[in-house]
Amino acid sequence: MNALQYRSVAKTFGDVQAVKPLDLDVPEGGIFGLLGPNGAGKTTLIRMTLGIILPDSGTVSVFGAEGSKVSGATFGYLPEERGLYPKMKVWELLAFFGHVRGLKAAEAKARALAGLKRLGLAEWSEKKVEELSKGMQQKVQLLVALIHRPKVAILDEPFSGLDPVNVELFYSVIEETRREGTTIVLSTHQMEQVEKLCQRIALVNHGEVVLQGGVDDIRREYGAREVKVTFASQAPSNGTLQGLVEEARNDGRAAFYRMADGVRPRDILLKLLQEGCDVSGFEEAQASMHDIFIRVVTGGKGADHVQ
Repeated sequence: MNALQYRSVAKTFGDVQAVKPLDLDVPEGGIFGLLGPNGAGKTTLIRMTLGIILPDSGTVSVFGAEGSKVSGATFGYLPEERGLYPKMKVWELLAFFGHVRGLKAAEAKARALAGLKRLGLAEWSEKKVEELSKGMQQKVQLLVALIHRPKVAILDEPFSGLDPVNVELFYSVIEETRREGTTIVLSTHQMEQVEKLCQRIALVNHGEVVLQGGVDDIRREYGAREVKVTFASQAPSNGTLQGLVEEARNDGRAAFYRMADGVRPRDILLKLLQEGCDVSGFEEAQASMHDIFIRVVTGGKGADHVQ
């Protein structure tokens, strides 16, 4: 079953068509990436999903039911902009949101304290929210979204303000939440997070879904325009492959070359061998989601869809 299903969903604000009629399926039980540049229509789509606004046309279904008839407790939501009450104590804020979403008072408090311990904030439970750092407040926002164990959690830029250690902590909490049965919708501009967490994605641009499918399938479909070459000695200077590559980067022993249009991997290899380079390894590098995002948004291959 699909956790979320959109059929011919559209929304217009004045003269601006924020979301053009689109179809989209979000499978149950996975981590789904909702991607797109600023102003693409993602926030409007999220708000229609949550019932904050209604579509002008089309339907949004949640586990097969009409979205407008689904309880708000079905969802957990971490917005990009913080929505916390600064004067409340941290545990009381979490317990309040848990209670609002159907938990009994004792259970809400217990989950609040357990969540704070899991995210390393136990000693801050009695502090006011305004006393927390930006990163700490982001942890609280995540707990607000997940405290009632929603069926669908929509996380909009959840890693904002986090250092690398806490990004890894969020990874583990999100994955734990998925294993417990919550469908995760992740909206982010950080493509390395998409590659690490998401099984499927949809890329929205100008109010339309321009790319959707499995992350691995999309990366294969777009193909590798990059080769990785390992050298037994120092990598050659970039000028060695002038005219064959658009970009080169290396760490001394391994180099990554983005091929120019019309260039084949073997062209790179033959040129290196002709120049007497001591090549010990050669492989096509898989296209990154970052590169695919740029290519699609800028019109490189946006008409191709992987279903």
